[in-house]
Amino acid sequence: MSFFKRNFLFLLLVFSCHSGFLYAQTNYRPHGSKNTSTAYFKNGTVNFINSSHQDIAWMDSIGACEVWRDENMITPALALMKSNPDYCFSVEDALSLREYLARHPDRYDDILKYTKEGRLEWGATYNMPYESMYDGEALIRQTYLGKKWLKKILPGCDFLTDWNEDVPGKALQMSQILSKAGIKYLYISRHEAGIYRWYSPDGSNVLMFTPGHYDASSYNFRATKSDTARERMVLDYIKAWSVYYGANKFRPALPILIDADWNKPSDYRALFQGWNQKAGTQGLPSLKYAIAADVFKKLDAPRATYETLRGERPNVWLYIHGPTHERALTASRKANRTLVAAEIFSAVDATLRKDFTHYPQSELTTAWEKAIYADHGWGGKHGDMTDLTFRTKFEEAYSISDKVLQRSLEDIVQQIGFDKKGRSLVIFNPLSKERTDKVEVSVKVYGQDTLSYKVVDAVSGKEVPSQRIESRPAGGSDETITLCFVAEKVPSLGYKTYTLQPYVAGFSKGVPVAPTQPSPVTAEATAPVYENKFYKIELGAGGVKSIFDKELHTELLKTDKLLGGEIFQLQSVGNGAGEFTDVQPVTMEGFEKVSQYAPKWNCIEFGPVRKTWELVQQTQFATIRETVTLYESLKQVDFKADILGFSGERYREYRMAFPLNQTDSRVAYEVPMGVVEVGKDEIKGAAGFSYGVQDYSATCSKVHPREVQDWFNASKDSVSVTVSSSVAVFDWVDASDANNRQTVLQPILFASRKSCHGEGNYYLQPGNHHFEFSLTSSPGDWKTTANTGKQQNQPLRALVIDVPQARSGLPLSYSFAGTNSDNVLITTIKKSEDENSIVMRLVDMQGKKTDAKIDWFGAINGVTRTNIIEEEDQPMKKAAAGIMLTVPPYSIETIRIR
Repeated sequence: MSFFKRNFLFLLLVFSCHSGFLYAQTNYRPHGSKNTSTAYFKNGTVNFINSSHQDIAWMDSIGACEVWRDENMITPALALMKSNPDYCFSVEDALSLREYLARHPDRYDDILKYTKEGRLEWGATYNMPYESMYDGEALIRQTYLGKKWLKKILPGCDFLTDWNEDVPGKALQMSQILSKAGIKYLYISRHEAGIYRWYSPDGSNVLMFTPGHYDASSYNFRATKSDTARERMVLDYIKAWSVYYGANKFRPALPILIDADWNKPSDYRALFQGWNQKAGTQGLPSLKYAIAADVFKKLDAPRATYETLRGERPNVWLYIHGPTHERALTASRKANRTLVAAEIFSAVDATLRKDFTHYPQSELTTAWEKAIYADHGWGGKHGDMTDLTFRTKFEEAYSISDKVLQRSLEDIVQQIGFDKKGRSLVIFNPLSKERTDKVEVSVKVYGQDTLSYKVVDAVSGKEVPSQRIESRPAGGSDETITLCFVAEKVPSLGYKTYTLQPYVAGFSKGVPVAPTQPSPVTAEATAPVYENKFYKIELGAGGVKSIFDKELHTELLKTDKLLGGEIFQLQSVGNGAGEFTDVQPVTMEGFEKVSQYAPKWNCIEFGPVRKTWELVQQTQFATIRETVTLYESLKQVDFKADILGFSGERYREYRMAFPLNQTDSRVAYEVPMGVVEVGKDEIKGAAGFSYGVQDYSATCSKVHPREVQDWFNASKDSVSVTVSSSVAVFDWVDASDANNRQTVLQPILFASRKSCHGEGNYYLQPGNHHFEFSLTSSPGDWKTTANTGKQQNQPLRALVIDVPQARSGLPLSYSFAGTNSDNVLITTIKKSEDENSIVMRLVDMQGKKTDAKIDWFGAINGVTRTNIIEEEDQPMKKAAAGIMLTVPPYSIETIRIR
């Protein structure tokens, strides 16, 4: 992504001192060191790590970049390795190898040879993504499709380095994911130059090197034509690091990264010969080529002391994905979550069959490749093509996974026993906790004479309140009725069955029998205030004026400036991957909120299950349609927002407001495989120098907005409010007044900004956008509702089946897997990559050491603890009561069940 970056650098240098050498001198100095000695590196080495930074596409289109990598990077590097037995080259990711072998299968032997010799390195991840853009399992697939695939395709080789040097952000649990996949080292940039150990909350860590900025150590070096000038630059580089190395007792192996966007391999043979001939007599280190992993191995020494980093580094480039690519990220989230469910129930299906022959491994692998294809190179030159490809990959991944999931559920349904014939519903739960949650199911009624049904719990035989809602197509038919009801206690990673029984008009014991749907609309429906046993709400003109929690005896909102669930828009100028010091903030220019139009609410649903009110308001650039829903038996308030016909006006941003009756809240939010508490779980201080100055000067704990997974939360004085969210980015600081201490939770719906590439595209996103949120409250903090917060984005899935006759089989309600601990989640269950066994992954989300009992319905002939990519099995004891596993705080654990 260098086009903007280099322009920025050029201006920085011009206005500071008109000297490019300032950049070479200051940018790579650890902690601004001004050392002048070379003594520490006597008899040591300066290791030239040749590489070329590559987004999937940024400098040009995807196809053009793939050709460039072939003709200008990998092929020339192979030629240099052939002509120079000392030459080394590092390629950043596994995707580059996939592309190259597809174009040049004939070069496989050379690639294997040079990789085995330790002269050709491949980054151990699939590509280089915005880490917290993806959920936990998707992030883990970076190692499956990276290191695990590489070890299979290049046997006898290992891959130890994760390269993700462009993105100024690191996910909380990434070090643990890497470490537990056998990836020991991390190469990044845009951070204070130095050598660090970066820890995840469980204590897992990787050794990290950063030169400050990835081309900082070689910018002038590459531009210089004279070996004499290059020698002076290398000498200056050695001096800059000498005292830092000595103070920390590092071995005298100094890496110098020869890298830039689209950097072509260079051979410095003459420089090396001239330098090395005199190095010994002048007390200087020798120059040599190396791959990153070999330098890391030398630096990874027991006597050395390392600066430590712990926690999340919030991504200040987050606008480039979620807000400016809303439809793509919505598709990405659906694909990731559906893929996990498809894996789980395909594994269940195979276990029920006692046969893995039909396990859809190829389909799932293809879907995962598409689901994590998008890296950090959104936009750029021909960015409209790149962005569309990323979105299309996500949509294809979802389509594949949805079909696989549906097929596996249909197979499982055939194994369930039913007491009698008739039409039944089977409700599947893809989460590892028992849940009570809403269900919406469409039933085909084409040609039928009875269109009213009651829902009966097949286990208890009791009718469950249900309600007819807006009909949706199902099974290729638009002649349907759609019912909503609340399914109680659906088992963990299992199912519960219901029957659909037609209402027949007539009399029973002299009492008229009539359908209960739809319910009559009463006077309460048109009143501004409504209450159920959980909440009393008051609707205002443009949003919700009040939500009173009856259990907590507390008003949740403070709505003097913005109403609850109110949509507003304001100016949003920024370019995502060109923001350095901090996230480019929004401004109040052109501010508009729905309440200024004073729209009225209309009741559109009023039944025994839920009540829904709707408002529609034309605003300056779009029509806003919003609904608010309360459930009679669920403690939650659902908000749906449709931004219809957005004009594509430049530099506008839409947000929804949840202005809480709290100040200085404890804010927490879900990240991949973990939870971040603002002000506690970020790395300390600022990220530091990049372009010769302290570009990344914002204190990490104060960076906002943030990337989020399924939910975010604010708590104060034992009042906790959780919002389940369909968006990728949220804020908690009042957008209209950053000094306001009131907590205003704000999902960022979308923004119309522009790529930072000089020839890049706008991200205007005209048309329709759809969002869903669910608010709930509880005593305590985020831990009380974290599991509930995941439900909205992983809804219960209903199958309608016609049972021709009674049959034996699985129980009417059943759990295939689960744990006895609220803090331990099962994140996936899948077929092992390399054998016919079951792999299950778990994580502690709350920081509690737990002796967890793990349930699995299948036969257990043995259990082993394995690493994230299913290697290095360690035996576990199998208890009579199930699988017993000690899960350390915040730990990601992977087990194999045979």
